[in-house]
Amino acid sequence: MRDFVSEVLEQVKQILEGSVDAAVVLDRDRRILYFNRAYEALSGLRGRQLSKKVAAGAHCYEIFPIEICEHRCLGCKAREIGRPLRMDEIKATRGREGEDMTFIVAAMPLGDNMIVETYRDVTADVRIQRRLKVLLESERRAKESLEEKVREATGELRQAQAVLVHQEKMSSLGRMVAGIAHELNNPINFVYGNVDFLGQYMEDLMRLVQLIDESALSPDLRKTFDEMKEQIEYEFLVDDSRKLIQSIRSGAERTADIVQELKTFSRDGGGGELQEADIVAGIDTTLKLIAPLLKNRIEVIRRFAPDLPRLLCNAGHINQVFMNILTNAAQAIEGRGVIEVRIDIAEGGRYVRVDISDSGPGIPPDVIEKITDPFFTTKDVGEGTGLGLWITENIIRAHGGRMEVNSKPNEGSTFSVILPTRAPESARFGLNVGEKDISVNTVQQRVQAVTLTRGDRDA
Repeated sequence: MRDFVSEVLEQVKQILEGSVDAAVVLDRDRRILYFNRAYEALSGLRGRQLSKKVAAGAHCYEIFPIEICEHRCLGCKAREIGRPLRMDEIKATRGREGEDMTFIVAAMPLGDNMIVETYRDVTADVRIQRRLKVLLESERRAKESLEEKVREATGELRQAQAVLVHQEKMSSLGRMVAGIAHELNNPINFVYGNVDFLGQYMEDLMRLVQLIDESALSPDLRKTFDEMKEQIEYEFLVDDSRKLIQSIRSGAERTADIVQELKTFSRDGGGGELQEADIVAGIDTTLKLIAPLLKNRIEVIRRFAPDLPRLLCNAGHINQVFMNILTNAAQAIEGRGVIEVRIDIAEGGRYVRVDISDSGPGIPPDVIEKITDPFFTTKDVGEGTGLGLWITENIIRAHGGRMEVNSKPNEGSTFSVILPTRAPESARFGLNVGEKDISVNTVQQRVQAVTLTRGDRDA
């Protein structure tokens, strides 16, 4: 039986060691049997200090107390009822400075004698959510006030607002993302360019210490040397410094990749010159940017035809098209699911066809007829503007292409984008006059009314 418990504990250790969440294994008296590196960082203790406390039988609430430790121990409750439990937004205070933190705490019993507890730091998320709630509430009140004032406004005015929102969004987003990418690039290059030198310097210092260690020293000097090594935990320092340098290198490489993706996505979306673009690279970049929506729940299947032609297009607007469609597909899937992206050559090589399918609940027929109407949305107030697919369809038509939607309830949806390999001049501006659009003259006539309305709202 003891061998079985030891084997289970060893397997749990292997699972928890690579986790980004802090985790501990406790006995039935809440003494720590094992902790991972994330928990070590959370405790504020150095590795050897924490190990000594654990070896001495330290309890979890003595190392890192949280608000539920004293009266509502989650691990004890989970062991009593024999099933995993979870509690959200649990408060804790870390360090002498008294840093307030928030965690998602989960506990799972391992038989009658062991408990696994994990602590996910959601402090930043909670702060952002609180700020977002305030902003959303402010936006909701402003929107309700605006809607009351423009209730009698015509459909032309609403479309004029949509045009202004689109142009401002594309211009501001491009400038903002490009600026962020540029500002990030210099410090990341500095870190990435110097991390190898740092590693070499550390290795040189270690060789120097080793040379001294292997040299004949007087007894007093040897004693002082050995005491200093023990005091600074030299063996741990050597091992951990190499890991830290590798982590810095990996982080810098990933950040450099993200900066490059931001640069790709932020290509000019205004009335600039058309340029050749790699549609596969554009979709891959978009998928990387929406990765937080996909992570750990949505599988992306790519089926790309070989030798796809490059497109002459407004690259920023085409990126926006796929951003809108892929984001909608990810948000349509509740829980686990699949998104499939297929790219093929169509109509004798003059067009490229992109099919994006999701395993979501599908779209009812009455909704499909309206999804590209401006301001039509199925989302709650404050969550959607109803402009995404209207903008998407306008960009596609401005490029001389078309969008098709095929969906049945409970069978998922497929959005197909068919684009010419050589876009017309209208693609520079991204909006095409059609049955759902308004003329430039009408927009100009309504700009003053929109501006006055915004001024009333801001006042």
